[in-house]
Formats: sequence, structure tokens, C-alpha cells
Amino acid sequence: MTIRNRAAGALLTAVLSSALWGAGTPGAATTTALAATTAEECGVRSDGRLYCRNTPNVTLSYDASYQTAETGVLKSGFSWFQCWVEGGPHAGGNSIWYLAAGDEAVPPYRGWGFLPAVHVATAHDPAPGLRECTSADYDLVGP
Repeated sequence: MTIRNRAAGALLTAVLSSALWGAGTPGAATTTALAATTAEECGVRSDGRLYCRNTPNVTLSYDASYQTAETGVLKSGFSWFQCWVEGGPHAGGNSIWYLAAGDEAVPPYRGWGFLPAVHVATAHDPAPGLRECTSADYDLVGP
């Protein structure tokens, strides 16, 4: 067996083990396996959403600013993003924020909120092909 085949086998075993034993919740095995197989991807898919790695366990904001209410927490490290807006500056050196559906809501909000681009593994901000948010997108964020 070549080194490449052994490495591929080890990776497959790790992905399957993680998928089968890692999360312990219904559907988590599928989500874990999907995230592992798409971990290097960062782009807009045919559904118009950006799929990309992100900082896990990061809070989402009501507006594209650090000075607004926390609406949710994005726990996963690979997520999809609905759209982008210009907001407050952040450590990423720009003012682009992405709208995401959090894994956990902060009442009275539904979990949707804005995440500064510094937490999304995009090569360029805003991500090419992702649309700018409209007023209808903001309805997702409110209580």
C-alpha cells in the first residue's frame, strides 16, 4: 500500500469515526461527514448561499455592528451565509458582515444575525457571487 493510499484510508476512517461517534444527536453524523468533505470549499452554491469555514462558537449580532444585541450563536465551524451588508469595522480590515442562521438562539430572537467577515474564511469580502442583503433578510433577525 502506498503512502498516499494509507493517508487516504486514514482520512476516510477519521471522517467515518467522527460522523458515527462524534456528535451523538440525530442528523449530526450526516452534518459532520458533510462538513468534513466540504471543509476546503468556500463559495456560493446554486442556492445562492455562501458555504464556508467559519470561527466556531461566535456570537451573531442584531445589526452589522458590535454595539447591538446578541441574537444567536454560530457553534459550527462550517456554515452557510444568506447575504452580506456593510456595517461597522472589524479586525478583518473591512466592514463586511454576513447574515447567518445561528445554531442557538438568544431569546427573544430566532437565532439569525450578522457575523463580521473576519470570522468567515473567504478570500475576498464580500464573497464573489453572494448577494447583498435586502430589507426582507432583516425580517429574519428580529424577534
